[in-house]
Amino acid sequence: MKKIKVLLILALMAGYIGSFAQADMKETIGMIKKNLTDSKEKIKKYEWVETTTTFLNGEQKSVKQNQCYYGVDGTLTKVATGNTTPANTPGGLRGKIIANKKEEMGDYIKAAIAKIQTYLPPSAEKLDQIYGAGKTSIQVLDPGKKFKLSFPGYNEPGDLLAISIDKVNQKIIAVDVTTSVDDPSQKVIFNITYGNLPDGTQYAGSTTLDATAKNLKIVIENSGFKNAAGK
Repeated sequence: MKKIKVLLILALMAGYIGSFAQADMKETIGMIKKNLTDSKEKIKKYEWVETTTTFLNGEQKSVKQNQCYYGVDGTLTKVATGNTTPANTPGGLRGKIIANKKEEMGDYIKAAIAKIQTYLPPSAEKLDQIYGAGKTSIQVLDPGKKFKLSFPGYNEPGDLLAISIDKVNQKIIAVDVTTSVDDPSQKVIFNITYGNLPDGTQYAGSTTLDATAKNLKIVIENSGFKNAAGK
């Protein structure tokens, strides 16, 4: 009899914890969606500098900078600045071989950067669809304060987008993505740290892409935010 009571209590506790977690997850996703939607609009009144640094085999190969702003039609515009330092290529036969490899890697880098943009900022609609399909999971990072929500198949089968949040301050902390660029068997990982502007706007402050199969690392940093002219 005592054993039955214990099992009943455990069953009731499990049901309570499950319903609490579900309610907590729903509330947390609501916060993430609101944050993403609000920031997506607020960011349009700013301009900033985007710095992309590329490393190959641990060696810095190039640094590129763009001035970024949104046009009147709402399209993000990027204009190259003078602070760009491409890697030097030696002359002769060795130089030609290196140039060919550099071109191949350049194509991969362009594809990798374009892939990053398909995840940033995360789409509130896609998050809602994955959650509605019952595929979202939640991990407690700091009880009652910080959580990580995972959204499998965000863009394509086999990928994973995870969002870490500070629930107390109602902020996104980071976004982590596992996906691929041109070969599904070669996984690449994006780690995005979010920054905050005075008006509450959140943005991808630093994005690091690691493609270990290519010995490639790309770091994209957004800085120097200020109100865009006429906005």
